[in-house]
Amino acid sequence: MIEVPIVLGLGALFGRSVWEVVTGAGEGYFDSLAGFVFFLLIGRIFQQKTYDRLSFERDYRSFFPLSVCRMNGSAEERVALSAVEVGDRLLIRHGELIPADAILSAGEALIDYSFVTGEADPVGKARGEHVFAGGRQCGGAIEVATVKPVSQSYLASLWNAEAFGDEHRAVRESSFDSLTNRFSPWFTAAVVAIAFVSAFLWVGGDAGKAVTAFTSVLIVACPCALALAAPFALGTAQRVLGARSIFLKRPAILEKLAKIDTVVFDKTGTLTTSRAECSFHGAPLDDRERRVVRAVLASSTHPHARRVVDWARETEKDVPVFDFVETAGMGVSAVVESSLVLAGSAAWLRNHGVAVDGVAGVAGSVVHVAIGGRWRGFFEVRGEVRPEIRELAQALRGRFRLALLSGDNELEAARFASIFGVGTDLRFNQSPADKLEFIQGLQGEGATVMMVGDGLNDAGALRQADVGVAVVEDTARFSPASDLIIEGGRVGELARLLTFGERSVNVVRICLAVSVLYNLTGLWFAARGILSPVVCAVLMPLSSITVVALAGGLSLWSARIFSVRTVSSGAIDPVALALKAEVPA
Repeated sequence: MIEVPIVLGLGALFGRSVWEVVTGAGEGYFDSLAGFVFFLLIGRIFQQKTYDRLSFERDYRSFFPLSVCRMNGSAEERVALSAVEVGDRLLIRHGELIPADAILSAGEALIDYSFVTGEADPVGKARGEHVFAGGRQCGGAIEVATVKPVSQSYLASLWNAEAFGDEHRAVRESSFDSLTNRFSPWFTAAVVAIAFVSAFLWVGGDAGKAVTAFTSVLIVACPCALALAAPFALGTAQRVLGARSIFLKRPAILEKLAKIDTVVFDKTGTLTTSRAECSFHGAPLDDRERRVVRAVLASSTHPHARRVVDWARETEKDVPVFDFVETAGMGVSAVVESSLVLAGSAAWLRNHGVAVDGVAGVAGSVVHVAIGGRWRGFFEVRGEVRPEIRELAQALRGRFRLALLSGDNELEAARFASIFGVGTDLRFNQSPADKLEFIQGLQGEGATVMMVGDGLNDAGALRQADVGVAVVEDTARFSPASDLIIEGGRVGELARLLTFGERSVNVVRICLAVSVLYNLTGLWFAARGILSPVVCAVLMPLSSITVVALAGGLSLWSARIFSVRTVSSGAIDPVALALKAEVPA
C-alpha cells in the first residue's frame, strides 16, 4: 500500500505525456519520466543496501559462542570463533555448542542436534565419529578435532540453502517493515487526498500546473525516511555496543532499556569476579579423590566449578567421565573410575541420599562433594567483588529500584548492604524458582524489570524479566534466555547502558520528527506546483540519505557516554575508533 502514491504519480506523468504527444498539444514529459525512474531506482538501491546493513550479519554465527576453548598442547586457551582453523583441538564442555564440523577425539559425546535437525533426543557418539556444528554437548567435557572451517560446516550449508535463505529474508523484512506497515494506510490516504485536492484547485486556472502539482505531490512524499529512522538508529547503537563487548540479541531491546525502572542483580558471577579464593573443608582429599572431583567439575561451566578445577589443577586431566548430568542451580553428578561423584548444594546432595554436615561460620559460597555416596567435605569459594560495583550502585541509586538475589547464605549481607545502601531489597538463600517468583511479583506491581545474572541458574529469571542481561566471564557460554550479553569486566557500565538506551530512543524520535517535517515541507511546495517531477524524484531518496546519516551520526554521538570510562593501558577503546568513522563498520 505504501507504493500507491508512487504508482499513481508514474501513471499520471506517463498518461499526460502520451496525451500531449497524441493530440499534438506538446512534447510530453518523457524526459522527466525517465529521470524520475532513474532517481527512483537509485533510491531503491540505496534503501536495499541500507536494509542489508541492518541485518547486522545475523547468519549462523549469531547463534554460536563468541569464543571457544582451544587446546594448545596440554594448556587451554580462549580464541575467537573466527580464529578456529582445520585441525584445531577444541574442548567442549557440558551445555556448549560445537562450532565446526569435527571428529570426536576424547570423551563421551551425547549431542543434542535439535537446533539443527529439530530432533529432541540427544545422539551418542563414539571416539572417531563425526560431530556436526550446531550440536550441543549434553554430557561431560569432550575434545574434538575440527575437519572443516566454521564457514563450511554442515550448519552453514543449511543456513545458506536457498529455501532457508528466503525464509530468513522474509522474517527480516517483516521485522524492519513493521513501522512502514503501521503508517502506510493513513500516510497513503493522506497523500492521495492532498494530490487530488491540489489538482482540483489548480485545474480551473492552469491545467498543466494541476497535473504537475498532482504528480509532484505523489512523488515527493517519502515514507521510506519514516521507515528507516527507527531500525537504522537502533541498529547503529547495537553495533556500537557490540564493539564495547555488550551484545544485544536485537536492536529493539534498546527501547525496553529506556523503560526500565527496576534493576535486579544476581551475586555470584555477576557482582563478583572469576578471581576467587577456593579452599576445602573436611578430611584432606587423596590424589584419587582430587582427580575424580576435578574430572567431574571440569565438564561444567559454572563459575564455582571453574574455581574448584583451578584448585585441583595439578591433578591428571584425561580421566573418562560417564553419565554426566548437570542440574542448573543445584549441582552435577557423574561416574568416574567406577565411583558416583556428586558436587553441589547441601539440599541437592541430601536429595540423593547423602548425609551432609553443617557449614556454620562459612562466609563464601559452598560446593559440597560426595564420592561413592559418602560426604567428603565442601569447598568454600569466596568471590572478589568487582571494583566498579560500588560506583555502579551509586549511579543507579535514586534512578532505579534495586534488588539483590543470591543463592548463598546471609553471611555477606552486611557487605552488600554497605555497597547498595538503604532501600535495596537483599535476599539470600534464593533458589532459581525463588528468583523467578520475585521477578514475577515485581512485574505484577507494574515494574519494568532488568535482571542481571550469570545465565546459569538465573535462566528462568532472565527469561521472565523485561530485559535479561547475562554476564559472562568468557564469551563461550551461549545464553539463549537473555536479551543482552555483557562481559564481566563491563558490568560497571550498566548505568551508562541504561542512559544510552534512553538516548537511542530519543534519536529515533528526532529522526522521525525530521522525516515528518520533510514530508510536510515537500508536500507544501509540491501542492503549489512549484516542484517538477524530476526534482521530486531527487528529493525523495535524498530524504532517506539525510535520515540515515542523521540516525547514524546521532547514535555515534550518544555513544560518547562510554568514552568517559578510563581504558586500561595498552588497550584500544573500540568506541573511540567507531566515533572517528562516518558510518559504522
